[in-house]
Amino acid sequence: METRNQRDILQSTAAAEKMPDAEGISQMGGSETEVDMPTLLSACAGETRAERYSRGTEVLKRIGGAGFDIPIHRLARVAPDLARFTVEFAYGDVLSRPGLDLSLRQVATVAALMANGSVQPQLKYHMTGYLNVGGEPAELVEMLFLAIAILGFPVAINAVGIVREIFRERGLVFDPPEPASDDGTARFQRGLEVLDELMVNPEAYMETLHGTSPELARWSVEFAFGEIFGRQGLNAKARQIAIISMLGAAGNRNDLLRLHIEAGVKAGLSPTEITEALMQLAIYAGFPSALNAFGIANAVFTKPDQQERDGEGDGDGARGGVRGNAIVSETRAARRERGLATLAKTSAQAGATVVDSFNDLAPDIGRAIIEHSYGDIFSRAGLDAITRELAACSALAAVGSKATETPLRVHVNAALTAGATPAEIVETLLNVLPYRGYPAVEESMRVAGEEFRKRGDNGQKAAAERQ
Repeated sequence: METRNQRDILQSTAAAEKMPDAEGISQMGGSETEVDMPTLLSACAGETRAERYSRGTEVLKRIGGAGFDIPIHRLARVAPDLARFTVEFAYGDVLSRPGLDLSLRQVATVAALMANGSVQPQLKYHMTGYLNVGGEPAELVEMLFLAIAILGFPVAINAVGIVREIFRERGLVFDPPEPASDDGTARFQRGLEVLDELMVNPEAYMETLHGTSPELARWSVEFAFGEIFGRQGLNAKARQIAIISMLGAAGNRNDLLRLHIEAGVKAGLSPTEITEALMQLAIYAGFPSALNAFGIANAVFTKPDQQERDGEGDGDGARGGVRGNAIVSETRAARRERGLATLAKTSAQAGATVVDSFNDLAPDIGRAIIEHSYGDIFSRAGLDAITRELAACSALAAVGSKATETPLRVHVNAALTAGATPAEIVETLLNVLPYRGYPAVEESMRVAGEEFRKRGDNGQKAAAERQ
């Protein structure tokens, strides 16, 4: 069957040779000069689609390893032309380009797929591909840490199972990174140092947040920068490629994308390397995402030097309203105690199971769920318990990805534990309809219904045992 599929693809390729050529634009990434359309169209003049297919196959072999072509042959049974496009364009035209190391390309690919949240087979293929092209298992785990700050904990909760499966299939014995051992009181100061190291203009970033929510500004420094972006498991270039790709694939993150492109340049990425990473978004997140990201990147690449434009501060260490205050962060012990108490009252065993799922690969992510999600955020008094859990259900239903399914189950149960009725949870999900559409809400309602039935079955079982 696979031989016939391969023949179908090659026949489709041969037939496509008769079509007009228009692939030259893919050769111009990273150029800083004005180029007219005829020049773009002639950049690949004379190259055949068979040559592109052959080049793509070689890249596909490096990434896919043994069985590299199984997904392509499976696809060819249904859509031979799409199988051919995948090899010719994605691998032959884009991933084969010389402007970015293949391991960094896989960082970009994995990051973009994580941002999607619902493409687990492709995510597993390319996580495995990252190891095939020389990436380290510890670096793959580090990308889960970046995801919790950029994309949210549900992405890491979903991806950790994929990473575990890959390690098991490859027979890898993995020693997880050591959990943080400090008392946590220097998190804000460390975050400021990382912010200064990464950002060309950190004051603008902080002032934007501080005006509306001082808490969000503080958590951004303490957690995102102090605990996540300052980790050493990925080198600076790989870290910024991952963050840029996550932000670009997520979409509508223009200010942060601009800041992290600037941070990438500061970390040593060339405009060509950033351009090549963004070009891959066309494959893994769609052309609109890629085009929007290129507009932001172009603005960064063409404006005056950031240090000259933004200045070096006022010389006394005071960097704006937030940065001028000496903040000693709350201890990990206090946050953990409060987080465990909140977890016990709300998500209970379902939440504890999620926390424990990181123990063998990334225990610090489990710790962060307790200390940050439950200790810093869910424990706050600004919302009553029922409203907070219904808000969580609404947010997870609105995202509606495969990655949010387990957290939605956890928070449906937490809402019931807090005292919400099934009818109130249903109303919360129905309220999402105008904003997210029927498919997402139907899927969320399916998940909620399953949890209602489990609670009912467990309640009936417990009542029977008491009799």
